[in-house]
Amino acid sequence: MQINNWNELKSEQVIEKTYMKNLLEDLKDDLITYDKFQKSNQEVYTLIDSIIPGLKNENRKNNLSKLTYWSRMVTIKWTIIHTVERTYEQMKSSGHLRLVRNNDVANAISKYYNSLSEFDGYNEAGMLWAADYVESLGKVFDAELMLKIMRTRKMQEAKESDLLTEDAIILNQLMNSLNYFNGALSLGEQISIKKEEDAKKLIELIKTNYNLNR
Repeated sequence: MQINNWNELKSEQVIEKTYMKNLLEDLKDDLITYDKFQKSNQEVYTLIDSIIPGLKNENRKNNLSKLTYWSRMVTIKWTIIHTVERTYEQMKSSGHLRLVRNNDVANAISKYYNSLSEFDGYNEAGMLWAADYVESLGKVFDAELMLKIMRTRKMQEAKESDLLTEDAIILNQLMNSLNYFNGALSLGEQISIKKEEDAKKLIELIKTNYNLNR
């Protein structure tokens, strides 16, 4: 009986260690995701900071090629956040969360992965305001030109006729939708910065409590 119990314990420890290794890989992937997201956000912020003054400028037609390019690239540069939860989900579905013997590690794992649902609200808000922005964009710039920019990811030569309207109300609607979209980005960035720190702490906690080099 003692031998069987020892073998079972040894087997569970091997499984636990494997899960910890896999969790570390998932968390490292999350760190890459957060870094890419924050960098792409900075690119979008730069575009927004160029678009709004460009739209307000009475000589906006003189800078139309850049203005159309900047405006279309906003949602192309934007990304939603997909974290890697495969190992945690495997542990949950198999009941193997109980194999994590260290309470601090077990609690930190559950806390981190349960908190990732915060990104759901950001992703939903981002998609909502991105759709609203693209709809407003279609009222201001020629659709064919926007399509060329989307396909090539390059600036296209724009004609004056590619600016469909200079109506102040319609231009203001576009800028407002852009501001709301910017707000969604800021929300996502705040969450990602916090989760990035949480992921780093969890990585260190796992490394401190498990010898995963052998």
